[in-house]
Amino acid sequence: MSARPRLPTTAERSRLMARVRQANTAPELAVRKLLHALGARFRTGATDLPGSPDVVNRSGRWAIFVHGCFWHAHQGCRRWKLPKHNRAFWSDKFARNRARDRRKLLQLERSGYAALVVWQCELDDLDGLKAKLATFLRGQRLRTGKRTMNPPGDAGGTSDARGNGRASREAFARTTTGRSVTRSVSHNGGNAFTTRQILGEEDDGESPAAAFDAAFLRRTTPRRHKPEWPEARCVDLFCGCGGLSLGAREACLAVGLRFTPVLALDCNPLCVNVYRRNFHPRRALTGDIASVLGGRFGNHATTEERDLLKKVGKVDVLLAGPPCQGNSDLNNHTRRDDDRNKLYERVARFVELAKPTHVLIENIPTAIHGVEKAVQRTRERIEKLGYDVDAGVIDLRLLGVPQRRRRHVLVASATRTIRLADIVDSAGVASPRSIEWAIRDIGDEQANGIFTSPSQHSPTNVARMQYLLDEGLYDLPNDLRPPCHRNGHTYKSMYGRLRWDEPAQTITSGFTSPGQGRFVHPAKPRALTPHEAARLQFFPDFFDFSAATSRRGLAAMIGNAVPMKLSYVFCLEFLA
Repeated sequence: MSARPRLPTTAERSRLMARVRQANTAPELAVRKLLHALGARFRTGATDLPGSPDVVNRSGRWAIFVHGCFWHAHQGCRRWKLPKHNRAFWSDKFARNRARDRRKLLQLERSGYAALVVWQCELDDLDGLKAKLATFLRGQRLRTGKRTMNPPGDAGGTSDARGNGRASREAFARTTTGRSVTRSVSHNGGNAFTTRQILGEEDDGESPAAAFDAAFLRRTTPRRHKPEWPEARCVDLFCGCGGLSLGAREACLAVGLRFTPVLALDCNPLCVNVYRRNFHPRRALTGDIASVLGGRFGNHATTEERDLLKKVGKVDVLLAGPPCQGNSDLNNHTRRDDDRNKLYERVARFVELAKPTHVLIENIPTAIHGVEKAVQRTRERIEKLGYDVDAGVIDLRLLGVPQRRRRHVLVASATRTIRLADIVDSAGVASPRSIEWAIRDIGDEQANGIFTSPSQHSPTNVARMQYLLDEGLYDLPNDLRPPCHRNGHTYKSMYGRLRWDEPAQTITSGFTSPGQGRFVHPAKPRALTPHEAARLQFFPDFFDFSAATSRRGLAAMIGNAVPMKLSYVFCLEFLA
C-alpha cells in the first residue's frame, strides 16, 4: 500500500499562499490590454476603494475586478474545484471569499460606483470578453454622461437636427420600498411615461434595468393598455408565433399607446394559432405571402393586393421576419441559393403599396450573401420610395438577451433618421445577462405537459451528460462522442454543457437534444425544457404556447422566434 501523502502544515500553507501574486497578474494585464484597445482611460491599484478593484476610473465612477477562478471560487468553472484534502478548511475559506466579494461589491456600488467582475476563464474567449467590456463601458458613458471610451467611428454622442441623440429614452429606478422597479420612457415632446414592475422573491439586488426585465420575464399575466390611449397600427409579415409583435406591444405599453395588430401572416398554421391567442389581430392569414402580395415592384396593385390594402388600412409599423433557412449555414443543400430567399423582397412590395410610417425587417447575418441579393434589392427599393434606411448586424447580447444571437436588421422610416449604432448604443445593457439570470428560478419546476418537461434522452446520452456534471466539464471528451463526431469535426459545442454565468449559445429548434448543440442544462443531466428556451428567447411566462400540442412543433416555434428585445428598442424609437 502506498504511503499517504504528507499534507502541508499551517505554516507551510501560509507561506505558499503568501507567494500568490495579488496584483499585475497575467489575467489583469490581459484585461488592461483589451481596455486600452477600446480606448478606455483608467488607473490601477485602488486600495482605498472597497475590495481594491483592479481597474478604476474615478471621474466616471466605474471599476473592474479581475478574479482568479480558483481563489474566488467561480462556481461551475472548470478552473475551480474543492480540493480533495482538508475539505472542511477549503470549504470554509471559499465561503468566506464569496461572502467578502459580495460585501465589497455592495459597498462599492453604495458609494456610487458601477462595478464589473471579469473572470479568469473569460479570457478563453477574447472576442466575447471584449464585447462584454465594451458594453459595460458604453453603459457607464450613458449613466454619467461622460466619455469613458471612444470606439472607432464614434462621433462622441452628438445629436442631429432630427433628434437622434444617444441619451437613453429609458430610465430605471427602484422604489423606496425596494419591492418594485419603475421604467420611465421619455417622449420627443419632453414628457415621460412610467411603468412599474413588482419584484419577486428571486430579486437579488441587481441593477434596476436587469431587475425590471427579470420581473417582465416572470410575469404570469400580460399588462393591458387603456382604451383611451391612441392606437399604433402594426402589421407582422412572416409573423411566426409573434416575437417581433411582442416587442412592439411592449414598446406601445412603455409609451402609452394601444398596440393594434391589423394583420399577421405566416405559412405555418400552428404559429398563426399561437399568434391569435396572444395578440388577437384584426386579421390573421395562413398561407404563401405571394398569394396576397404577388405583384411586381413598380406595377399597379393586383386585385388581391387591392383587397388586402382595403382590409389593412393605415399602418404605423411594419414588422417582418422573412424565412432564414435558405441562408442558414446549417443548410447544406440550397444555402445562399434558395427560392425562399426571394420572399424577403415581398416586404418591399408591401412598403410600396401600404406606405407604413416605419419598417423593421430582421434575418440572419448571412442573408446579405444570398445569390439573389434580396436584401440589397429590398433596401434600394425602399430608399427609392423616400424612406431613410439603415441596416447592419446586431449582437442581441448588447440589448440584454441572455444568448449569443446575432441578427441582420434593416430599419426604415418615412419621418425620422434611425441609426442602428445609435439605438444599440443608447439601449445597451451594462453587462451581458447570464443563463442563471434568466432561468435559475424554474430549474426545479414540476413537469406539467410538454412546455415544462425535458425530452426523454437515450441511456447513452444521459450517461454523457452525467459525465459532464460529475467531472465539472463543459465539453464532452472526444472518446465519449459518437464516432462521426470524434475526429476532424468542428462541432465542439455538440453535447456541450451550458454555463450558469454566461449567455447561452444561439437557441435553435434543436435545443431539446444534446446532440444538436450546447444545450445541456448547467446543473442537470438533461437538455433545456421549452420553458427554459422560451425564457432565453425573452418570452415572458404569460405568453401562451398552449396551442402547440407536439414537442417538435413547439421547439421549432421557439427556436425560430425573434427575441422581443430587438423590436422593442426600435419600436420605442419609432413611437416615442
